[in-house]
Amino acid sequence: MLILLVLLMLVDFVTAPERRVVEPDSMNETDDSIEILRKEIRRLEYELAKARDAARTTIISVKDSAAPEVAAKLTAEMSEKEKELAALVSQVADLQTRVAKAKDADVRNKKKVREMEETRRILEGKIAALKNKKGVTLIPERGTFKSPVYIICGKGGVEILRPLKKNAKRKWVNGDNLRDGVTEALLDLDHTTHTVILLVRPSGVDMMDDLSRLTKSLGFSYGRDPLEEDVEVSIGEAGGGK
Repeated sequence: MLILLVLLMLVDFVTAPERRVVEPDSMNETDDSIEILRKEIRRLEYELAKARDAARTTIISVKDSAAPEVAAKLTAEMSEKEKELAALVSQVADLQTRVAKAKDADVRNKKKVREMEETRRILEGKIAALKNKKGVTLIPERGTFKSPVYIICGKGGVEILRPLKKNAKRKWVNGDNLRDGVTEALLDLDHTTHTVILLVRPSGVDMMDDLSRLTKSLGFSYGRDPLEEDVEVSIGEAGGGK
């Protein structure tokens, strides 16, 4: 009778309802999910050890015809527990790998965001500087009939720009020495290959007529254009031309 009672208890143990394998939520791959799976592994390892001990005890103690059937059932139970345990171990390893990749990707994404923010900050700074800076860029044409010489008339004197000359591209002439300074600069050029363009600021209107007559007396053709008082003038790269 004692042997039968032991067998009934073992049958009840091996036929207990299976516990569900923990499936990690793909949207919540966290360290907490890994810890849950580890606890489940420890539980299965404990139950598997108990099943193995029970199987060994039954095989040794029970001698009647029921022993082989009970032993086979216990062996099958242990096999299932081992499969479940192996599946959970694999699941934990896979989850750890995915979490590590997610963390690595997060680090890379944060670095890219910082780089993009820095680029945006630099570009916004350049845009703000361009908005605040008033200026025009003069781009002379190479190969045209005559090369331009710009004379910017403004407060206190004139600035002479010779964009296609390798030397002395910009020259300042004080108002007190206006005629001599401009004459010297223009005589250094050939009136058959150069033309003068007067860019006149409001503060330089008074000297416009005198410079026009001086330019014409030196044999240069000329033109006149207005220029705002606070606009910067720069020289760009020469264009194509004929």
